[in-house]
Amino acid sequence: MKYLALSLLAASAVTASADDAQKAKLMEVGKTAFATCMACHGPDGTGLAIGDKKMAPSLVGSKVVTSEPAAFALAVLKGIQKDPANAQILGVMAPLEMALDDEKLAGVLTYVRNSFSNTASVVTPEDAKKFREQFKDIKAPVTRAQLEEAEKKK
Repeated sequence: MKYLALSLLAASAVTASADDAQKAKLMEVGKTAFATCMACHGPDGTGLAIGDKKMAPSLVGSKVVTSEPAAFALAVLKGIQKDPANAQILGVMAPLEMALDDEKLAGVLTYVRNSFSNTASVVTPEDAKKFREQFKDIKAPVTRAQLEEAEKKK
């Protein structure tokens, strides 16, 4: 019985170590990829200020960022249309699906979901591939309503 307990403990430690290594790698890949995002979201993720307006919304505590990762993946892959109801945000988000392979997509999603005071699950390259397939038929930047709908889906 002791041997079984020790074996299970050792196996869980190895799994945790592998998970930590994967997260660390994705965080590094994501930090590098986030350099593109900084142009609008700023280096601290709060949105680059232009006078009293912002180029992009804050990523800090964002439901799109921290809820189901599919909604955030949709935003990054397909881009976001300008929200006419929100005059405080000046920009639109360009689609990045052609610029990010699955590892970079997983990295940037994981990095933002776990930076700027955010805490959320890791997004793996396998997850990124599934999101790319899930949203392949969407051909234009999405609306705020489409993002909110994606947030609800589990």
